[in-house]
Amino acid sequence: MRAPPLVEDGLRRDLLLLALAASLLFLPGLGRRDVWNPDEARYAEVAREMRDAGSWALPRLNGAIYTQKPPLFFWLIDAAALLTGEVDETAARLPSALAGIGAVLLVYRLGRRFHGRRAGLLAALVFATSFKVMWQARFGQIDMLLTFLVALQLWWFVRGFTEERPRCYWLMYLAGGLAVLAKGPAGVLPPLIAIVVFLLWNGERGELRRLRLGRGLLLVAGVALAWLVPAGLAGGRAYLDQIVLRQNVTRYANPWHHRLPWYYYLTVIPPEFLPWSLLLPTACVAGRGLGGRGRDGFRLALSWAIVTVVFFSLSPAKRDVYVLTMYPAMALLVGAALDRLASLWPAQRRWAVWPFAIFALLAGLLVVALPVAGRGREEAVPLGGDRFVWTVTFALLPLFAGALWSWWSARSGRLARAAVAVGAGMAALELALAFVLLPRFDVVKSARQLSADLVARMEPGDVYGIYPRLDSTFLFYSRRFAEDLDGEASLRAFVARPGRVWVLAQRDDWRRLEPPLPLVEVARDGDAHHGYLLLARPGMAPGAVPPGTP
Repeated sequence: MRAPPLVEDGLRRDLLLLALAASLLFLPGLGRRDVWNPDEARYAEVAREMRDAGSWALPRLNGAIYTQKPPLFFWLIDAAALLTGEVDETAARLPSALAGIGAVLLVYRLGRRFHGRRAGLLAALVFATSFKVMWQARFGQIDMLLTFLVALQLWWFVRGFTEERPRCYWLMYLAGGLAVLAKGPAGVLPPLIAIVVFLLWNGERGELRRLRLGRGLLLVAGVALAWLVPAGLAGGRAYLDQIVLRQNVTRYANPWHHRLPWYYYLTVIPPEFLPWSLLLPTACVAGRGLGGRGRDGFRLALSWAIVTVVFFSLSPAKRDVYVLTMYPAMALLVGAALDRLASLWPAQRRWAVWPFAIFALLAGLLVVALPVAGRGREEAVPLGGDRFVWTVTFALLPLFAGALWSWWSARSGRLARAAVAVGAGMAALELALAFVLLPRFDVVKSARQLSADLVARMEPGDVYGIYPRLDSTFLFYSRRFAEDLDGEASLRAFVARPGRVWVLAQRDDWRRLEPPLPLVEVARDGDAHHGYLLLARPGMAPGAVPPGTP
């Protein structure tokens, strides 16, 4: 017989404290650095153009219909712009940060429902302070929003399953429809498959019937069609073919980029889930002895994680952000394991102590090795040279101190304190990154200054092109559309136009042109290897120099 849900005393207090802690981790300094490629600038620019044009059904980029993603994330950026006054760096990242806070709360509720209050708090801590989550919650990409919506689907399933309230499943499907509006069918298929796998594993075939998968998928489709129908009417058949078929079916089965081997995720999850990936073997060991409600939670989280990895590994196209939706599941596994080992102490002591010891060793090695390996590095020169290297080293010291404290605490069985020590070290590093370290990279990653140079020199009627591919950072910071010079032929045709023309060209691609074009360099950005040159015809910019001049 299914165990009843735990009594949730103090739930509201815990949620408020967790929301406050997650807000302090994810919200401060959101606008401290400029928007960066690959996706952050593109999504911010799409949202800005939708807002300026009032085109809410059809996303647009560079004045043309944007066919790669559904609009939910862009709508949320525009909603955030109501608070900031415009689509700026803060508005571009606020949806991700708020989704990260929401995901922390959902992880806590899931952990508490299956394993108890302490396990829920530990799972929330693990999720919030894993490296990839801290990064994505401060980055203007869709994937943290999708992670929140996937966790929300699992939460409503758990409510229906543990409370025997099948009506909650309709809310699960509603969240699935929103996930489709965020990033397509990949937002609903892995969690649904994971739920089916869990129910079969648990012998809950009757619950499968109560899921009403067919009707539920119709609700998911209805939510998506509420946007897709008006978008299709506005964009036509070509838009529907792109957004429905090419960006979902073709991208999954026969992608045109990001092709990587089947084992790719096995190589990226361990470093990106640090420091908590060191405890995943511990979670598997500790989970084997769980029974009742705890066993259900373990099986659901394991199904969630495995199905997500398998689903995205079957596609030739792979990116590390695709599996971010399984990070709540891994956090639940680790939180439950720490809670159980603390209760069983000193049984299986080594499985709790050694991961913290290894992390303390890794953190110490990093603090020692970084000043040695980073001294005199050419790549660090634009960032401040050796001074920047020492700044990073000092930023790592709280992490090292937390790692040492965690190991010392774990040795005496105070595993919750050990986890808090690691989390505090990671949080200190996160805030140092947000306020001190990452803004330094604007000198090599931002298009703000070169865009300002371009706009200051342009006269009414001037046009500019970007070679060899459209770079949305220049669209965002120049607030002007560009010619997409996606090949040498289009570049030469553009330069041959009468009148004043400007070209933003990547250094490497520009140097390879033979014969060279009759343009002179006007300005350049700070990235000496992969950055851009601003070029113009001789005479358009007094004081310009031939391209390649130091």
